[in-house]
Amino acid sequence: MNKNIYKDFNKLNIDYFEKVKKSLYDPLGKNISNDVNWIKLNKKWNSSEFPVVITGTGKPILFLHGFDSSFLEFRRIYPFLKNKFQLIIPDLLGFGFTPRIASDQYNPHKIISNLLDIINTLKLNNRLMIVGSSMGGSVAINLAKEIPDLIDKIILLSPAGLFGESKNIPFPFNQIGASFLGLSQVRKSLCRQAFAYPDKSVGLMEEQIASIHLGCSGWRNSLASFAKSGGFAGTYKYIQNFSIKTICGENDRILGKKEINKIKQIDQFNFIGLKNCGHLPHVDLPALSSKIIFDYFCS
Repeated sequence: MNKNIYKDFNKLNIDYFEKVKKSLYDPLGKNISNDVNWIKLNKKWNSSEFPVVITGTGKPILFLHGFDSSFLEFRRIYPFLKNKFQLIIPDLLGFGFTPRIASDQYNPHKIISNLLDIINTLKLNNRLMIVGSSMGGSVAINLAKEIPDLIDKIILLSPAGLFGESKNIPFPFNQIGASFLGLSQVRKSLCRQAFAYPDKSVGLMEEQIASIHLGCSGWRNSLASFAKSGGFAGTYKYIQNFSIKTICGENDRILGKKEINKIKQIDQFNFIGLKNCGHLPHVDLPALSSKIIFDYFCS
């Protein structure tokens, strides 16, 4: 691996982030962006710097975003919770504004390994609470499996990848799929699909945040690499005796009713369904979602 290439990509993405955060239409997006710290990891990661929002005081909560997203998806619950907890919101490896190179290293194992190094670097040794959104829910379960003694409670927001088997997408279909996901109209359509009432809820601010990280160097290749790996799937089998609460929107068109019904039937998931809510409870209903998070983690 050429370390200089990796560092160049790291600098390009840091510079890109510093430029585009000033152009964000959403004031909540600007606010959370101002709390991004660039955490330098060890030689395993070529001493590169990774973006992690760190703010607030109190018990630490680790927030894990969904597929092809970034820390920005937590912008609406961030102001409700930052005065009550320490919020730690990393971009997952290969997503958001993280450093990338053209390689096959973007897979579930590497994502968990990267998170473990972030946790160790930040010295998060106390009982850790986790909020995982969509794919981030499966990431949370995989992470908890690796460090069960450090985990206190977990909240899953519309968790994806709990059931089924991993499906590897080979070359060149992985690259074709990644390119397709980069099309402007596709991004807008996916953004609208995530909300319960897109005509009311989706505008320039939402569309911009859903796509702004696509300008990072290496975005398409990292997404294609992740697709080739098969991604996160079947993570339900890794659940241990963790304290879990699961929040899903009743208007979730991404998970769909069949998947949500499976979750409802498993007592350990401690299911809550929210009316007038889509795939992103923390974006569609931030005040209510924040209250549920606060009450559960403080109980």
